[in-house]
Amino acid sequence: MKTFTEKSKQERSGFSLVELIITIGIISTLSGFIAPSFLNWVRTERVNSYTRELREYLRVVRLEARRWGSSCFINVNQIDFNSVPSNKDYYGYSVNCTYSNDPNSSDDSPSKIASLLPAINNSIFQLVNKNFQVTPNGRISSDKSIVIVIGSRYYASGARILNCLVIKSPTGQIVKGKFAVKHWVSSNMPVSQISDNNIFIPSNCLTY
Repeated sequence: MKTFTEKSKQERSGFSLVELIITIGIISTLSGFIAPSFLNWVRTERVNSYTRELREYLRVVRLEARRWGSSCFINVNQIDFNSVPSNKDYYGYSVNCTYSNDPNSSDDSPSKIASLLPAINNSIFQLVNKNFQVTPNGRISSDKSIVIVIGSRYYASGARILNCLVIKSPTGQIVKGKFAVKHWVSSNMPVSQISDNNIFIPSNCLTY
């Protein structure tokens, strides 16, 4: 026969229905706060990672152009909203390095620089103010500086981040910053595009 003490221990073991409901409610509430913050952190890290990789890549292009005495033509690939398959690598640029100033020349540089391009995906977007050329001495052949803006595709409701790179003309110096103008960002931004809108200028990229 069970004693009173043994019965009390059995009754106290486990959780009551009320305790389970309260616990589930607390977990659900915390998840509502944590999940958006985590998603925003992921988007921010993707933007920062792509910005770092692209900056380093452009620096390497300049070095390779000087190394081989070649001209490198960098053109922006237009990629529509949400159109990058998850199982393939897509690139925001096409890069053609030649020994000639003619971008249609078949005299390719021995460099494999195009294979080092950082891939882009649907979770971020980039906007560039123009195509450009890196000369054999590593300078930029352009009448104005190149401005590249990189952000989260879900910027309007997600991570508050807009990175920017400015490639100064004609020196080719690359600086990084935060883009100050935000009103143009929409929820269906193309993954990659070129735009000559007058807001995409170096003065709107607050460098550091």
